[in-house]
Amino acid sequence: MLRETIARCGKNTTLVNHMTKNAYYTIGSVVKAFAVIEQMTAKNKWELADLARAVGIPKTTVHRILLTLQDLGYVVQNEEESAYSLTLRLFTMGSSVVEHTTIQETARPYCRRLLDSIGETINLCVPSGMEMVVVDRLVTSQVLRQDSIVGRSFPIYLSASGKACLAFMDSAKAGSLLEQIRGESNGKIDSTELANFINEIEIARKNVVSFDNEEIYSGVCCASVPVFDCNNEFVATLGTSVPSVRFTPELRQLASRELYSAAEQLSIRLGASHYPKPHPTKK
Repeated sequence: MLRETIARCGKNTTLVNHMTKNAYYTIGSVVKAFAVIEQMTAKNKWELADLARAVGIPKTTVHRILLTLQDLGYVVQNEEESAYSLTLRLFTMGSSVVEHTTIQETARPYCRRLLDSIGETINLCVPSGMEMVVVDRLVTSQVLRQDSIVGRSFPIYLSASGKACLAFMDSAKAGSLLEQIRGESNGKIDSTELANFINEIEIARKNVVSFDNEEIYSGVCCASVPVFDCNNEFVATLGTSVPSVRFTPELRQLASRELYSAAEQLSIRLGASHYPKPHPTKK
């Protein structure tokens, strides 16, 4: 059970530093190169000294990484300013990945029907590390709405999609992910808070539909349901994000019903042999 992770998590409150994590397979130069690439996405151009300071890697090492990436076509240097920038080659690669990830295309008709029936923004999200990534999004025409873009990520912790993810993914993976979330919080998540979150995960498993109430974005409430593939394994979430002022009990009930129906149909379309049923409510 996920509750068993509380004791284990309590023993590990040290911030995990991937730069110094010594797994047997880790290639340090690859880790450093990706640290540089990820940091460079934070702004358009970087001076060498600023970039080295930001990633905490010696300037000579960062310079060699930049020259290598430049030779490969991933980085370009502005000769007049001596600043370095990423090229769009990474975007091209990412677009190719999305193009070959067919869940977006398969899910799109269901997302359209959800947008029509609920009238609020619909999100298709997949897990990536400790975050959920929006891989498709249909935006409501209503003026008051949450602005976001495909490719944006948000924390698994406390989010409706994150609760659905942890509730229905492999239990061992879920426990390990919870440990990692707790560890990288640097002690900010105590045992009581984690226990409350795990309780919400278990409620999500019973109800199939999960919620967050402005825990991630101020003024925005979300509902989410799991999606399964041909191996009956969790692969994504379907959800809706709604301004809190519009998330009435009636809309909450409508969203729960419509999301569940769409996710069940989508899962069957993806080859799942069954979809979880909500536990009956005790009277």
